[in-house]
Amino acid sequence: MQEPIERELKILVSQDIYEKIIHSYDFTKPWKQTNTYFDTPDHSIKNQKGAVRIRTIGDRHIFTLKIRKDAITHIELEKDIDRSNMQSITDPEILNWFKEYQINKEQLSPITTFSTVRQTYDFEHGQLCADKTIYSNHIDYELEYEYFDQHDGISFFNQILEPFHITYIKNCPSKIARAF
Repeated sequence: MQEPIERELKILVSQDIYEKIIHSYDFTKPWKQTNTYFDTPDHSIKNQKGAVRIRTIGDRHIFTLKIRKDAITHIELEKDIDRSNMQSITDPEILNWFKEYQINKEQLSPITTFSTVRQTYDFEHGQLCADKTIYSNHIDYELEYEYFDQHDGISFFNQILEPFHITYIKNCPSKIARAF
């Protein structure tokens, strides 16, 4: 079975650049998603350069386990669940993921929660996401180019950014890191 791979390039931008970009493309209608991240007391997920979250969009709850392979590539395991309570998960596939990555579900507890207002625009080989993220102590603006097909994602992302006089340089840690 082929691993579910996610490749993403992220850049923090000013509110002004964010506003210009969302008015330059025909983005989807924005939606709010609340992300709650979990880890164990001994940081077993962080130590694997991973993240476990439950994303809530309206009445939908999505479990995600990400493990970083390199600076732009993650293994991403994702599945809809019935509710936003980690301890109520009984899905055999998710329980197998916990076992595979040596994560003790019983020790998982929330470490941070924040909300993102997201809009997306689809390109042939990937998707541009414009995120306004509201943390407990600040707001930031991020552009993310997530691509699925094999191509030079950095060059393509730079073509998107060029009219706004910016160039992709990895300047932002993950949202979970920015929450802290």
